[in-house]
Amino acid sequence: MKWWFGSALWMRILLGMALGVAVGFALRPGGLAMAAGVDVQAVDAGLKLIGDAFIRLIRMLAVPLIFVSVTAAVVSIADLSKLGKSGARVAALYIPSGLMAATLGLGLALWLKPGVGSAPPAGIIPPEPRAPPTAQDLLFQFIPANPVQALANGDMLSVIVFAILFGVGILGAGAAAKPVADAIEGASHAFIKLVGYVMELAPLGAFALMAWVVALMGVEALVRLGALVAVLYIGCLIYGVIVYGGFVRFGLGLPVLPFYRGMSEAMAVAYSTSSSAATLPVTMRAMVEKLGISRRMSAFVASLGATVNMDGSAMYMVILTVFGAQLFGVDLTTPQMISIVVTSSIGAMGLAGIPGGSLVFIPAVLGIAGVPLEVIGIVLGVDRLMDMMRTVVNVVGDAVAAVAVAKWEGELDEAAYLANRAPLNSEDAT
Repeated sequence: MKWWFGSALWMRILLGMALGVAVGFALRPGGLAMAAGVDVQAVDAGLKLIGDAFIRLIRMLAVPLIFVSVTAAVVSIADLSKLGKSGARVAALYIPSGLMAATLGLGLALWLKPGVGSAPPAGIIPPEPRAPPTAQDLLFQFIPANPVQALANGDMLSVIVFAILFGVGILGAGAAAKPVADAIEGASHAFIKLVGYVMELAPLGAFALMAWVVALMGVEALVRLGALVAVLYIGCLIYGVIVYGGFVRFGLGLPVLPFYRGMSEAMAVAYSTSSSAATLPVTMRAMVEKLGISRRMSAFVASLGATVNMDGSAMYMVILTVFGAQLFGVDLTTPQMISIVVTSSIGAMGLAGIPGGSLVFIPAVLGIAGVPLEVIGIVLGVDRLMDMMRTVVNVVGDAVAAVAVAKWEGELDEAAYLANRAPLNSEDAT
């Protein structure tokens, strides 16, 4: 089995998906399994059981991972003074940007309808959606009366707000709270490692759930997945090129080509690794050497952005939720759609910057819409393809924020930035 665990996880997931597709077609009416006298219903039930167990493992991690990750992100700032002008400017970019990305994802999914056109998988009854929140409910979710109850109930907005406030309290306490800060940091690393362990089971989950859904839906399942991937890529290209590029050109008054040329290496690493955290060293180097951003500003914005700036992930969670609602015939109300956008954009700020990090938070968003959690298993096989593109958007967003704040605070070397107008020659490259 050394060859199995020695290969990349995404390759193992794709292999599991491919095997699942083959088994799923064999289990369909008139397929090889039925011809061989196999108890198809029993096999389907077993596959569904394995898939459900994997989904429960993911769901188990959601609340504690979000809490410790957000708290650790705040604590990592290390100095409350950094939350002053620079922090306010970064927040003024990250928060609206996440909402815009999520709203774009909602619009594209409602317009292009990637989940429409097939009968919903049989045997799945969508759960009752949570009651649409009123304006007062949304306000009170930002002010949790009982943080422990919020953690127990999985009220993610309340959990995130409490985590932010708790992190600020740790910073304010200084040396007296250092043991708590160390414990939170250690817990964050522990949960990220645990996510890695759980994701080792993803190939099995992809196999079981893909076999089960193909047995129910046939080739239509693959068509729907292709449509989902296409919608996400369209959204990421629009946001990464038109929205970010437009802000750089018209909001900051800088040419766009040097920006994308300077970030090209970081974008390539982001696409190949699907990890904002793994790309962080390359991102910071590009900010300093190619975009002319000061080291202080690049370290501050890039480190913060690798955890809290997840525009691509926010867009993905909204698109996936609408896709699931369309696939299972769930009608979304306007208050639900607003809540999905807000929860996804804010929840994305606490995602771990690792491959598949979005999967941990998705159950909370699906619950708002009353979409069955089985949709996670249905898309698991193609999640890597989508993760690669949304990670590029996340990294580009970090660079845009860094350029903006550096320019506003006089820490941008525009001569170095403009030097990226022309390709590097061989001597420059060395």
